[in-house]
Amino acid sequence: MIQTSGLGALTQRRIVRQFVKFCLIGLSSFAIDITIASFLVYGARLNPTLSKTLSFLVAASNGFFWNSRWTFRGMGSGRQHEMYVKFILVNCVGWALNILIFKSVLWIFTGRFIGQGTPDKLHFAIAAVTAAGVVAFWNFLVNRQWTFGGAKSRPESCAAR
Repeated sequence: MIQTSGLGALTQRRIVRQFVKFCLIGLSSFAIDITIASFLVYGARLNPTLSKTLSFLVAASNGFFWNSRWTFRGMGSGRQHEMYVKFILVNCVGWALNILIFKSVLWIFTGRFIGQGTPDKLHFAIAAVTAAGVVAFWNFLVNRQWTFGGAKSRPESCAAR
């Protein structure tokens, strides 16, 4: 029997591979979100809130498309449009959690929950990374279980495990 290293064994686990794929797609969705929002605000001169709403919907749609075809391929027993609505709902809750966690971490550093002013760059970065990390796990786990969960999951071969 061939012995694999701890990291090698970990990457052979299906859930870890799915999480890595989910995060890669999340990075592409983030890039889409920022690009579209920036263009709409600075190029098309649209309202920033409207711009971010539109860019969020496009980015979340990108996430759904690629996650349903790559990360969670073969999973889910619902109709495509039902899974899409679930995915958008999970992302909306994730957005709210992101803001709550971000503000809470800044509160730990500043002692103010609302109206912190401009926090220093290190505290801002720590809050943003903490929120993004927690929400990435939230979005992944809830989408894996609720959005794409279901009886249609294909079994993997023994070699892929």
